Amino acid sequence: MMNDGLKILLVDDDKIMLFLHDTFLKRSGIVCDTVLCGNGKEALDYLDNYERPETTFLVLLDINMPVMNGWEFLKTIRSRPYLARVLIVMVSSATEETEKARAFTFAQVIDYQQKPLNIESCKRIINLDRLRGFFDVCR
Repeated sequence: MMNDGLKILLVDDDKIMLFLHDTFLKRSGIVCDTVLCGNGKEALDYLDNYERPETTFLVLLDINMPVMNGWEFLKTIRSRPYLARVLIVMVSSATEETEKARAFTFAQVIDYQQKPLNIESCKRIINLDRLRGFFDVCR
């Protein structure tokens, strides 16, 4: 059963990483609708043109991307009317604590995961407090 209440955006410029993350989400039991975006601008364009106001978005966001990186996406989305319906998990290969700390200065960021995701990290995402209930109807 698809969950109309939650849509997942995977945002990464690495197509192999997008495929892997999508696969691991499905293997960890998440069968929600997933949208693949190659950079922050693609994700922003998708959100800007999405017409169902009841949908919440979980964005798994890479940091280093061409066109619009993760930081630019986080800054730009702050002025959008749908901001309150967007929850973000940063997914990055950056291991510096300063990057992680910077991510959590944005209210929409609910978690920070090392890249690449695996089934265990996907299960941690599923169990985040802010996402409780969304995946019950997805599994």
